[in-house]
Amino acid sequence: MTRARRGLLSCCIVLLAACAEAPLRPAPPPEVAPLSSVEAAIAAAVAAHRQQAEKYTSNGDPAAAAREWQVVALLAPDDAQVRAKLIATRAAIAQAVHDQLQAGNAALRSGDADRAGVAMLKVLSLDPGNAEAMKALRDIDRQKFSRIQNTRAARVAQSASAPAARTTPGSAANGDVSESYDIDQRIEMFKAGDVEGGLKELHAFVDANPNNQDARQRIAATVYDRGREAENKGAREQALMLYEQAVALRGKPAPEWTAQAQKLRRTISGEYYDKGMQAYRTDTGAAIKLWETSLRYDPQNPKATAKLQEARLAQDKLKRIEQQSK
Repeated sequence: MTRARRGLLSCCIVLLAACAEAPLRPAPPPEVAPLSSVEAAIAAAVAAHRQQAEKYTSNGDPAAAAREWQVVALLAPDDAQVRAKLIATRAAIAQAVHDQLQAGNAALRSGDADRAGVAMLKVLSLDPGNAEAMKALRDIDRQKFSRIQNTRAARVAQSASAPAARTTPGSAANGDVSESYDIDQRIEMFKAGDVEGGLKELHAFVDANPNNQDARQRIAATVYDRGREAENKGAREQALMLYEQAVALRGKPAPEWTAQAQKLRRTISGEYYDKGMQAYRTDTGAAIKLWETSLRYDPQNPKATAKLQEARLAQDKLKRIEQQSK
């Protein structure tokens, strides 16, 4: 072996020995790609709806919690924990419906219509389409109406044998009882969770009794209070609808209610503006729709107006470029 080759072999041996003695360094962790704007928006929505679901659960409102978990499950379909939460919440609702139906039926058998009605209304608050509860409430209503009719007939018969001067007050009092009962039933229907059906019934009463200001004030206040509850729970668009319905049902100016509705309109408009800004980075068409919605709630929103005009110009320019390239 030549001297040069022996020298080269010695260098290789030294290098191998150094490598064997040197401690192994762990490989650097893989870089995590940053979330896109769409992914970030989805993650934020999941967190917000999850928080609402937990809040409703702690407040004893499983029906609302189930709606929120359903939204989370749609946004995060691969999350097993979310699916388990949704299943557990639905099971809790089913058990509560079963318990309240049993309690209501037991009350009916014992002749306690008031307690039965409360139980059946709780069922509808959990399961608005429950046929058994709706049938039971209709039966209770018919029984109460029958009693009112019997009372009215008895008063009319009694007043027929009394002086004429005493007839009118008796009839008016009976009419007041019947009307009050009619209002109570419609309000209870609305409070039970059937917002759409309840509003139709309340509007029907107001249309039939437009000059009954006391009833209109009571009905409007009930709807407005429901709007406040919805706003406190974060359901701003539903709250706005209820505020506007309350003003219409009242029939008279309500400056505080109107101011609250206008304030909420600006808030919702701002939220859609922010969503549009997030979408604008990746989807001009989606941003345009969001800013159009923002302006439907508040036509005077200057930021949404400016951004919508900018986005439409950019979209038109892109379309022209695409047409020219064909």
